[in-house]
Amino acid sequence: MRVLLFDIDGTLLTTAGGGNRALRQAIEEEFSVEDPDTRISFSGRTDRSLMVELLQRNKVSPTEANCGRLRRRYGGLFGAELRRSGGTLLPGIVPLFEALDGIPNLDVAVMTGNFPETATKKLEHFEIRRWVRWIIGGDLDVHRDDMARRAASVVARRHGDSHQETIVIGDTPADVLCGRAIGAKTLAVTTGEFSRDQLAPAKPTLLLDDLSDTDRVVRFLVDDELLSD
Repeated sequence: MRVLLFDIDGTLLTTAGGGNRALRQAIEEEFSVEDPDTRISFSGRTDRSLMVELLQRNKVSPTEANCGRLRRRYGGLFGAELRRSGGTLLPGIVPLFEALDGIPNLDVAVMTGNFPETATKKLEHFEIRRWVRWIIGGDLDVHRDDMARRAASVVARRHGDSHQETIVIGDTPADVLCGRAIGAKTLAVTTGEFSRDQLAPAKPTLLLDDLSDTDRVVRFLVDDELLSD
């Protein structure tokens, strides 16, 4: 069994800043903060770590209760903001998922720093949720490596001795490094905020501009002999 763990933002799609706007609105409404400061780096982060930093920057105590309040308000606002902001699927995503669909002994999943509920909304909005069997989100872990270890535990429970290999697909050095933390191969793309020169030092197994060359990507992700019936 081959397991593919796809990142979302910058790898599969972009939301044209919708998440940031929803967070600003959530902080303003939930904590009565005027003109919230959300000028932080989101790439490669988990939403759990982002909630803590955003509350601290806006002089709100990052308690579990306050993080929960922000998460709930953000989740409630995000869908409408996503519909307003639009965003786009990145090159090659639908043809790639169509090519992977139905390949035997292949488990296609998402491992994202997003909360599971907002990750699901993004996948549903762009009509690609049907190709994703399960989601590991960034709700429990501050560090992406810990999230990857949790994903590896899910893989072990789902597949046990039938699991042969995991591949992590993402657009940040953190995606590559967390894949390495669980002994996975990695595919990095430059469709997010990081260039080839910035991604190369993390030493991904394969580095591409995007996922538009379906045949090449599938050849890397799928070993026909291993995955055949």
